[in-house]
Amino acid sequence: MGKSAPSSQTVTNKTELPEWVQEAGRKNLAASYDVSGNMLGPYTGQRVAGITPATENIVGNITQNAAMSQPAFAYAQQLAAQAGGYQPQQVQAGQLARTDLSQYMNPYTQAVLGTSLDVLNQQRLTGLNQAYDAAIKAKAFGGSRQAIQEGVVNAAAQQQAGQLAAQLMAQNYGQAQTAAQADITRAMEAQRLNQQAGLSGAQLGIQGAGALGQLAGAGQEAYMTGQTGALTAQSLLQAQQQAELDAAQQAYREAQQFPIQQLQIPIQALGATPYGQTNTQTGPGQQSSPLLTGLGAASSAVSILAGLASL
Repeated sequence: MGKSAPSSQTVTNKTELPEWVQEAGRKNLAASYDVSGNMLGPYTGQRVAGITPATENIVGNITQNAAMSQPAFAYAQQLAAQAGGYQPQQVQAGQLARTDLSQYMNPYTQAVLGTSLDVLNQQRLTGLNQAYDAAIKAKAFGGSRQAIQEGVVNAAAQQQAGQLAAQLMAQNYGQAQTAAQADITRAMEAQRLNQQAGLSGAQLGIQGAGALGQLAGAGQEAYMTGQTGALTAQSLLQAQQQAELDAAQQAYREAQQFPIQQLQIPIQALGATPYGQTNTQTGPGQQSSPLLTGLGAASSAVSILAGLASL
């Protein structure tokens, strides 16, 4: 006789929840599928506010005109260098001893002298005629007395002519010296004034170079101040646009999470509601704890909810 096969032992565990709990679970599961199927996807809207065309223009202007005052500064440096390197004119005193006085002599002196000598010569001739007449009257014509008288007349005429010529030439020479000395004085004064004018011009050049540099710096500073103000205004507009983008993204996330928050309410309410359950075991075997079974179901529901919330 063959041996009969050993009989297998079957253990059946059956846990029955109340119908209303099962119905609520089915509704929650269906709602979870609905939420997951209709849930909003990742946010695809604009996240960062872009740079406005006006901001790009301002930045471009600042970049292009950062060195706008450099040509003026370079020109100011050139003016300052030229003025600083000015060599004043040397004042040299003129000397009368080295001056040609012929150009200062009175050209009419010779004419005056010639006329005066002619007058003296006419007087000499008159004197000779008088001596000749006197000699005839004295019956001494041709004698030594007449010769002596003529010699006296001629000598006196020559002496007067010499004195007159010396006087006229001395006056002319003195007048020429005075005129030459006046020209020397005026020339020296002109040199001194030209030197002073050159130094004043150099000083004005330095002052003008400094003023040009200051004006160039002030102009660039004013320009940069205006551009900075405009850039600040554009930054405020960009900040406002960024705030609007952040608000739109936040509103999208709130709309995305709202169905999940709605789903959490019945799940949490079901997990917090106490209810009984029936545990039936057929055959030997380890019985499961009704409490652990209930907690496991609630834990599964919460895990599903957490998974949806993380999307």
